[in-house]
Amino acid sequence: MQVQSQVGQQQNSDGLSQQISRTAREGEMVVTELQDKCYEKNVRGGMFGTFINALTLLATHVSPIAAATGTPIASIYNPAGSGKNISITKVKQATTSGTPGGPLLWNIIPNPQNITQTPGSPVSQVINGAVASIAKVFNNLALTASTIGTAWETEGGDAAVAAGAGVYSTIELHDGDIIIPPGSMLALAATAVGTSHVLSVAILWKEVAI
Repeated sequence: MQVQSQVGQQQNSDGLSQQISRTAREGEMVVTELQDKCYEKNVRGGMFGTFINALTLLATHVSPIAAATGTPIASIYNPAGSGKNISITKVKQATTSGTPGGPLLWNIIPNPQNITQTPGSPVSQVINGAVASIAKVFNNLALTASTIGTAWETEGGDAAVAAGAGVYSTIELHDGDIIIPPGSMLALAATAVGTSHVLSVAILWKEVAI
């Protein structure tokens, strides 16, 4: 089968959708993104986030999150029957003072449907977005009636480092490598309390119809 293509920039000012695919001189297919990577999903109301500011880490924040009394730094619950997967896109964390006890850890929270604590609401990444998130967030809230969490994966950040007089921060970008399916819950926890460790965390995600 022969496939026609054109090397070099194309001019489609007539607005016709029918066009020849573009290839490089050695036959590679050339494509470009019309908008930023997350623009289309975001503008259609499919991106959300949650954050917590200036949290002082305590023993209750340490992995694995304890049953009933354990407190995630921040967490995302995708309720059963939501009809969507949650795909983490970015996690930002900043240590504003103190010394961390190590990097943060993702914990899997079994049986999240049993939690009786009232969750918070995520925020839309579209300013004044009217679409509501299907997720429930439990940030610095004891997971009453939960089952003990399971340490799963290191989120990021270095081992124990002093923040000093400045701000120590990390940004982790994810590209579909962390997905929370319906009925599942992930929570961020600390490796250890550290010394007077104060941090802020923000998590962004896409909600994708199954």
